[in-house]
Amino acid sequence: MGGDFPPMDWFTGIGIFGILAGVTISLVVLVAVGSIRRSLNEASARQSQQIRKLTETVVTLSAQHQAAQTRIQQLTDANRRLSDELTAIGERLSDADAVRRAAGTARLLH
Repeated sequence: MGGDFPPMDWFTGIGIFGILAGVTISLVVLVAVGSIRRSLNEASARQSQQIRKLTETVVTLSAQHQAAQTRIQQLTDANRRLSDELTAIGERLSDADAVRRAAGTARLLH
């Protein structure tokens, strides 16, 4: 019979089976490693995006904080000026009241 293969001995069969098993295991490991790497890359990309968003939020909050500090300082200065003006008005009213009392006393004496 032409084209017939000679019978394999059991050692050759085990060798071929071992090679096929090794190739199969290698392929499974390569696919698993590729999947793990892809997952890690996606997770890293998500973390990078979250870090960028957090950085933008921190920058925005810092700017708002600075604006609030500036406004607080402006309000504090305005409050001080109003307090000074109120004190001055109170002193003028007190002086005017003292002058009126003095004038009234002088009229009574004359």
